[in-house]
Amino acid sequence: MSPHTYDSDATAMIVGVGLMGQYMARNVPFWLGLKKLVLVDHVSHINVGGINTALSDFAAEIASVSQTAVVAETVDVRSEDEVRTLFEKHQGIRYLQYTAGISPRPLTAPENLTREDVMGACEVNLWGAHNVLKQGINTGAFAQPRTHGVIITSTSATVGSEGRASAAYEESKGGLLNLLRLQSRYFTEKHGIVLNGLAPSPLRGPMAAQNEVSAGRLQSVEDMMPLGGLTDPSHIAAATMFFWANECWCVGEVLTTDGGYTKHRPIYGALDA
Repeated sequence: MSPHTYDSDATAMIVGVGLMGQYMARNVPFWLGLKKLVLVDHVSHINVGGINTALSDFAAEIASVSQTAVVAETVDVRSEDEVRTLFEKHQGIRYLQYTAGISPRPLTAPENLTREDVMGACEVNLWGAHNVLKQGINTGAFAQPRTHGVIITSTSATVGSEGRASAAYEESKGGLLNLLRLQSRYFTEKHGIVLNGLAPSPLRGPMAAQNEVSAGRLQSVEDMMPLGGLTDPSHIAAATMFFWANECWCVGEVLTTDGGYTKHRPIYGALDA
């Protein structure tokens, strides 16, 4: 018997239907007994297992094997008008996951980044999440008395520890980290939104393997993972379901889901008897 309970016959929204969003979309209708699932991405076609797939077709596939109404929406999270319209169409959101994020020019020295690189990352990674919260609140779309939201703060778990991994990405994600930590109590007290965050280490997907250098770094992460292997969507999904549970008593927490990768590594060698 699971120690966690959820609100059945509810509506969930996943913003960002990449590797993580797809895994959640395939499973949460069954885990939560959802009435409705809204899948939001900035493009009409997504990469599903290496196949260019219409977002609407992906949604229809999930609907065909579940009892859930699955809706696909193509929305630019940077646009106030588009996000406002999204929430005007879809009210009563009980569960929200924001996975949208971009990583311009990974493994580029900070002094070689352009203004467009940095501001572009901030527009999607930080402003996009802020905009989703803003429009959801202002349209009254979030279910009361409580909506559970999870925001992916970093798909590298390296904000503050590996600045060179992708400086523009991590600078924007650092701002998102502060949004969660500094504003979460306000959002709960004022608007009934329980926000928490996840900071996973890299997944083996399109974003973490944009080029040969990034792919090499991914292998290095895997080689140094204390728990062995790489983080995969099931690890992130399990953490999300904890934060979504009625029994979750966390507000503004960011759970590092990285198999111990970013934890302190002793430099003094083995402790021999």
